Amino acid sequence: MSTSLREWLFKGLAVEDLLDGLEADGISVRAAEDPGAVQRVLPIEDFSLDVRRAALQAMPSYLALFCLENSIRELVAERLAEAHGAGWWESAASTNLKKKVADRQALEGVKRWHMRRGASEIYYTDFGDLTSLIRNNWGSFEDLFPDQNWVMTRLDELEATRNIVAHSNTLDDRELQRLRLHMRDWILQVG
Repeated sequence: MSTSLREWLFKGLAVEDLLDGLEADGISVRAAEDPGAVQRVLPIEDFSLDVRRAALQAMPSYLALFCLENSIRELVAERLAEAHGAGWWESAASTNLKKKVADRQALEGVKRWHMRRGASEIYYTDFGDLTSLIRNNWGSFEDLFPDQNWVMTRLDELEATRNIVAHSNTLDDRELQRLRLHMRDWILQVG
């Protein structure tokens, strides 16, 4: 084997390793062009072609909403911790929300074979609960948003879109445009 062929082959393998590392870090570099990228994470070849196609179509929306929802959780937790201290949950969450989260945590304790949702209560909340936490603690967020109506409207719209995707449905072009618009607005506003 010639030296140049060996170098070319070695460089190709090095690039593949780099791309694998990026995908392992959550940076999608091949998924749009390579349906096999999903199967490297979880094998899906036993499902019908229609189901696999729909899954690939839903993947970008799911990834975007996953990132958005968890960044909103981080924002809410950071802002409320700044305002109320490390024990913000006790002073900032409503009684009903605390009960809902406590019930979920208790159920999780019964089903010990499942992993825990997260390290803190915020990970046991629904998307709509994040809206309530912002509304009920508006003083901790008012410097970040133009007004309460702005954030509530966007989060309500995003929740409707999120529920479509979270219940294993694909978005049509109109919903994708709405998702893109609201995500762009959110990122431009929050940073």
